[in-house]
Amino acid sequence: MRSTSLRSSKIAAARWGIALLLGAVLTCAAQTSHIDNLATLDGVAGYEDQVREYILAQLGAGVEVDNTGSITKTFGKGQPHTLIVAGLDEPGFVVSAITNDGYLRLTRLAEPKPHYQFERLFQSQHVTVSTRDGKKIPGVIAAPSVHLDDQRGYSSAQTDKDLYVDIGASTVAEARAAGAEILDPVTLNKTLIRFPGNRRLSAPWILSRAGAASLLRLADSLAAHPPESTVTLAFVTQQFYYNAGLLRVLQRIPADRTVWLAPGGKSRSQIAPASGWSSKLQDELLRLATDAGLDFQDAGSYNVSFGPFHPKEPWSDSDQAAIITIGVEHAGTPIEAIKRTEIENTTRLLATFAGVTLRDNQDQPNGPPAKPTAALVAADSLPSLIQQLVQLPGVSGAESSVRDRIQSNLPGWAKQRSRVDDHGNLIVPLGAGSSPDAIFIAHTDEIGFKVKSIGPNGRLSIEALGGLNSELFEWHAAVVHTVTGALDAIMMTRGELDVGATSADEAKSLGVALGDTVTVPKNWSQLLGRRIAARALDDRVGCAVLLRALQALSAADVRKLARAHPTWIVFSAEEETGLIGAQALAQEYAPQRVYAVDSFVTSDSPIENRKIADAPLGQGFVIRALDSSGISNRSEVERVAGLARSNNIPIQYGVTSGGNDGSRFVPYGAANIPLSWPLRYSHTAGEVSDLRDIEALEKIVNLLVKDELFTR
Repeated sequence: MRSTSLRSSKIAAARWGIALLLGAVLTCAAQTSHIDNLATLDGVAGYEDQVREYILAQLGAGVEVDNTGSITKTFGKGQPHTLIVAGLDEPGFVVSAITNDGYLRLTRLAEPKPHYQFERLFQSQHVTVSTRDGKKIPGVIAAPSVHLDDQRGYSSAQTDKDLYVDIGASTVAEARAAGAEILDPVTLNKTLIRFPGNRRLSAPWILSRAGAASLLRLADSLAAHPPESTVTLAFVTQQFYYNAGLLRVLQRIPADRTVWLAPGGKSRSQIAPASGWSSKLQDELLRLATDAGLDFQDAGSYNVSFGPFHPKEPWSDSDQAAIITIGVEHAGTPIEAIKRTEIENTTRLLATFAGVTLRDNQDQPNGPPAKPTAALVAADSLPSLIQQLVQLPGVSGAESSVRDRIQSNLPGWAKQRSRVDDHGNLIVPLGAGSSPDAIFIAHTDEIGFKVKSIGPNGRLSIEALGGLNSELFEWHAAVVHTVTGALDAIMMTRGELDVGATSADEAKSLGVALGDTVTVPKNWSQLLGRRIAARALDDRVGCAVLLRALQALSAADVRKLARAHPTWIVFSAEEETGLIGAQALAQEYAPQRVYAVDSFVTSDSPIENRKIADAPLGQGFVIRALDSSGISNRSEVERVAGLARSNNIPIQYGVTSGGNDGSRFVPYGAANIPLSWPLRYSHTAGEVSDLRDIEALEKIVNLLVKDELFTR
């Protein structure tokens, strides 16, 4: 074996270490195909190590790795010499700077960019930063909050803004101490969706690995039955950054004819000339496809970019060069979708072209592997309770799973007292009397979508529920919550959802019905220090804090409840769509004080204007004294602030946008004292909070609950 830039010992070491690097991906190779495995690996242009090591492990001996990291393996010895090329990398970003407040600023590693909204596709998404010493740092891309549009000076729909990764650091030193540094690659966390029947797959830029999957299958046949001619398979790097790997392979492999499996393309597989408007090789491939009954479309051209410093005509003989693009839907997005048959047909065409018989499909899985069931975390700590509640779907009007989980976690004595009213509010009345003097309230629902129609093509039309920027959810994975369970989906633009059905009847057979709610997959990331990132921290954190306040009441406290001041703990419904549960409660009861326990939308982010909502993470809970729904009574604010200071609880005052449940009680005579914690990127897929602030919130709520019950 010869390598022009990586010694054979390094390749051998990589093979020995492959199991450690890829983990369970390779152990389940017998049940999944190459495309299933490759689609979940990280490999931004120029940083393809993980993908390269997978390829090396599959090819065995006889490979060459050049100075760009591209892999080649040659079969046979005769003429003509055929070169077939596919890429390894995906589009992504690299760290270009670390800001003073610990954010990682990004530069795109995709030239030209594969989608006109490429930067937008990363906003609010969970990502991984790969450090030079092999660490994986979880992060979230900063995103604008819809609540702060007026303060920001531009709409959250604008796309061409700088991208920053929030890894939980507050300073440059913290970020670097964690291993982050300039030139670290950043990749989008990947969800592989196998649509019903396992005939169609979707994952971020899955087409960028489809060609490699096809070549690995072809390599298996070439190894078993070497061709009479010479065939070189090339797996090239930097296909998304001016094709540096392809240029190197073309220069060092003197092939008579070249086929490149390129990214991009249309929903049908196409064959295009490598240069100009036609080529003899394109004609030959189209004829072979027609003779074999394979569906390939004649493409007049393909736009190839080799960058400003490379030759425009790299092909030794452009008449004997052609490009194949495997059929893909939603090209250039994180929800690219391909049919397994498109990869299979491409592989069959290449086998015919190379003069070998394709072996029986050893690469196809027997069926999709069973999805691992997420174990419920024990609700024995505040973080684990928040995580448990976050994972549950609870779009406005359909938050029963959250309400039921909260009720099941109530202490026995509280569960006996609890009730659910006609509006979906879970109420735990404490103290004497039938009407409360004070109410502590947090809402169980989250923003999301619901199905409003099912089209004849099986696509779903959805509408937003709650204040959100739908553009931050488009072109990403989604989940439809049906009566039969969660159904994987992908969200396109203009409120269209794909569940893998081709007709309305098929969609209904999958359990889809009008009114079903839709969320994003619930990712949970532990960032640096005490920071967490997830969808629906608003307001599962508030629910967790109130639940913990009930759990914190001692046996002695419970024995005194019969003589205590009437104080209610309420988990309200449909806050995100108009404070509906709270409104119903306010019309029926007239408490003197209401403590709305909800998020504080903070401008603590490099993309926000800090004129308002400037409550930094990690500096304590926030008294939300002023927001769009009203002004809190100054004396009540000072009372709570004094209680916090006397108990050494870190506190901040807050002025922000948005509304809260407590405001609904003000017209009926109540004082509203909203208690909050700072929340970055509100109403996105990657909300970020600091557990220190949440713990401070928990402490003040516990004190206030006991104060209302036993002191006032």
